[in-house]
Amino acid sequence: MRDEKAFRKACYEAARRTRGQVAGFVSYKTGPNFDQGEIAYRHRTAAVLWTWELDGEVRNGLGIAEAPVGWGSTTFVDEPGLLAVLGELLPGYRLYTRAELEQPIDLSAPPWVSDGHAKHWRPDTLGEALFNFWD
Repeated sequence: MRDEKAFRKACYEAARRTRGQVAGFVSYKTGPNFDQGEIAYRHRTAAVLWTWELDGEVRNGLGIAEAPVGWGSTTFVDEPGLLAVLGELLPGYRLYTRAELEQPIDLSAPPWVSDGHAKHWRPDTLGEALFNFWD
């Protein structure tokens, strides 16, 4: 089940624990299959990406990217402290590292994307499949 309230609460607490500040949230009703919470630090603003549905099933996954995230401009980053705190706050969510998100995707290994989406959109990396702007 999609729990936007739990995601936002975790972002606020993670920001507090990692000495950041929540800069805002972006929730998409159509298009992208993820929401994002932006946490500002001195060195950058990180976007916590949360995908809740993969191939028609609810699967909560988290990744971190450089903010802002937009069409074709997702740059995944390493924020190990932030990822660790989010893992503690959101047990049961799958946390993806930058290395995992940037690796080539094996489309034969579920649950990445449906066959129709894979043939049409042709994602190259796991990150493109998990956090996408497909319609």
